[in-house]
Amino acid sequence: MYSYYRALENRVRQASISEEEWKPFVERTRVRHVKQGARLIESGQHVQHAYFCSEGLFRLFYTLADGREYNVAFTLEQDYATSYAAMVTGAPSPYTIEAMEDSVVIEISYDVLNELMETSHRWERFVRKSVERLYIRKEERERQLLYLSAKERYDAFLLKYPGLEKRIAQYHIASYIGISPVSLSRLLHNEPH
Repeated sequence: MYSYYRALENRVRQASISEEEWKPFVERTRVRHVKQGARLIESGQHVQHAYFCSEGLFRLFYTLADGREYNVAFTLEQDYATSYAAMVTGAPSPYTIEAMEDSVVIEISYDVLNELMETSHRWERFVRKSVERLYIRKEERERQLLYLSAKERYDAFLLKYPGLEKRIAQYHIASYIGISPVSLSRLLHNEPH
């Protein structure tokens, strides 16, 4: 079980969080094994936990009224997944988080996260830096969707998620970059080999 904490512990150590500050985190979180297709968070659900992905892969997606799904992000190993705004505000999550592979996460409740931040400036800084990274990604994605061509968005996807194109179906990539699967297929077949 402890091996699942190792990647997160390395990040925490970089934030100068001491062993004394790390111990309550380990004691008050839990390791969850999540099967492919299972959902950490459902759209419309109230969110009370954040998740650190130790192994596996998740997609964050919106579902429109007509049933179409739009991927907004992917969470891979050594990254976080939650509906942060929903967790903080108490509003229902606007999107769903689903495992695309059998995965392992470390689950922490928002209450415990707040307690850690209130008792340690280092934890507060660590969480703030993590949220800043999420915000920067969101801003980059919005800019890409507004200003880049489909080809440029695909190239940006490859840079942001190296190797992910080998782990997921093309229609998930198409959804993420905002084009149809047919358009992505055409784009890929028109590339020089």
